[in-house]
Amino acid sequence: MKFTIHEDSVTTGTTFGDLSVSTNEEEGYRPFQLFIASLAGCSGTLLRTILTKKRMDITHIELEADYVRNHDKANRIEEIHFTALVQTANTLTEKQAERISQLVLTNCGMIQSVISSMEITFSIQLVDD
Repeated sequence: MKFTIHEDSVTTGTTFGDLSVSTNEEEGYRPFQLFIASLAGCSGTLLRTILTKKRMDITHIELEADYVRNHDKANRIEEIHFTALVQTANTLTEKQAERISQLVLTNCGMIQSVISSMEITFSIQLVDD
């Protein structure tokens, strides 16, 4: 990847389009937003793949991310808690949901890249259609 450094942002071209990153929300995406989005993108698509392989009829999936930042240590992210809200006609036991959540944590490359430096959790909740 190649990045161009501007006064208030950093830009790169991707096959999907240009991506601007900045600490100023008016100039681009904030770095922490992209960081959490990359974990959500990886884990969310992996979750859908796992559920599809288990022959679950998925109507809708939303992923909520709660995070904790340490303002005393460079405002670093120390915890991320993902909750997947899954709409399906199928049933899923608590044990099955925990097992699938663990599969997501173990097999998401983005999460595995950073899990040793912060607390990351993933849980699944079934919601009504």
